Amino acid sequence: MKIKYIFIILLSLIGFAGCSNDQNTTPKPKTYFRIDVPKPKYITFDTLSLPITFQYPDYGVIEEKQDKNSDINWFNIAFNDYGCKLYMTFVKLNNNIKLDTLVNDSYNFTKEHDKFSSGVIEKEFVNNKDKVYGYLFDIKGSQVASPYQFYVTDSSKYFLRGALYFDYKANNDSLAPIINRIKTDIDHMISTLKWK
Repeated sequence: MKIKYIFIILLSLIGFAGCSNDQNTTPKPKTYFRIDVPKPKYITFDTLSLPITFQYPDYGVIEEKQDKNSDINWFNIAFNDYGCKLYMTFVKLNNNIKLDTLVNDSYNFTKEHDKFSSGVIEKEFVNNKDKVYGYLFDIKGSQVASPYQFYVTDSSKYFLRGALYFDYKANNDSLAPIINRIKTDIDHMISTLKWK
């Protein structure tokens, strides 16, 4: 009988302890800040030093790094608020610089991310009116350093390649709003691109 009372008292104490007003001690999962990316206005890129025009988002800053005496020019579109850049390479094709070599290089640069990616979605781009042809590479995976790359060409004189990189170790799951916004802006940039 004594054991029965001890058991009831012990069970009551456990029940009362479970109903206390103490803070919840259940561990919370790791979270990230919510990132709201506003819809941009577009600015026209038009410079005398390069024979191209396109529209890019107003939150991007052009960093020109070109050598005016070269057939290869570099410039970036920096998205400083989001810690990333779109690295751009513009090439004037000639006897020394062949289109097939540049296309192969673009595929090889994309393949460098294979060990971290869960797949690459290739999307062909064709604009016959403005003679802009190319491919966009949507590189999937949470640890991919460059989630979006592309190249476009007119198939005879010009070639443009771009690759989006972040300034810090990527966790693309938490950066998805930024990546999706910039992918949309890159798609817009390519769809408005014209050769001069």
